[in-house]
Amino acid sequence: MRTRLFFAVVFALFLISSKAFAQAPVVIHDPLRAAPEKNFTEADEEIVMTAVLPKISDRWSDDNSCDGSNLTVIGAVDGSFTRKAATQRAIVYEMCQTGNGFANNGIAVVEDGSVVTNFVAEGGWNLDVRRIADIDKNGFDELVIETGGGMHQGYTGSSSNVIEISSTSVRSFGAFLSYSNECESLKAGEYCDRSYKITARSGTKPIFMLQKYLNKGDDEKPRWVVSGKPQIAKTIAGVETKYTLIK
Repeated sequence: MRTRLFFAVVFALFLISSKAFAQAPVVIHDPLRAAPEKNFTEADEEIVMTAVLPKISDRWSDDNSCDGSNLTVIGAVDGSFTRKAATQRAIVYEMCQTGNGFANNGIAVVEDGSVVTNFVAEGGWNLDVRRIADIDKNGFDELVIETGGGMHQGYTGSSSNVIEISSTSVRSFGAFLSYSNECESLKAGEYCDRSYKITARSGTKPIFMLQKYLNKGDDEKPRWVVSGKPQIAKTIAGVETKYTLIK
């Protein structure tokens, strides 16, 4: 009887700990985590140049700098993006920069060496891409694309854009502020180096949280220190990127 009771208690504790672990927040952006210098390969570049570029080379024909000669791969990640349990690779690329903080971009999903879907957009300067493991519990992984807005009168910033790709469309969960050197008081000529740890609580309707960090170091050696309490994350108004499917 004691043996049965012991194993029952152990099993109950296992279920509780497993449930708590499963509900741990998913990290979307973390100022303490260094981004890789490069997260794509020559093979990623080759497939973009040979399979993607021919279909979009004349899309922005009114801009001579957007003929493909300035095409750059930003990053690539593995996951299951358009088909459940598939082994796929999402490649984020920049066709050209069109202004201070603006660029024509694209996302291609590759499976078994072939492009299964490709989207283009007129947006910001994409800086990095990361895979997020299915935060809405529908069997598909998401992407986080960090996008910079250039520099304006000394101020700069970036956002983390959480999206989910299907074969025909791109769904946005929102764009959240991840970095800014503009003070929250909006005083001209003052700079406040701040970043945000962004997390998501998984579920059919994920809940996003922000934790502010302030830089107590400098630009060369930042020292991020927690400031305040976590808050519900609000999407940045007016920055949603519209993606177009390339057939």
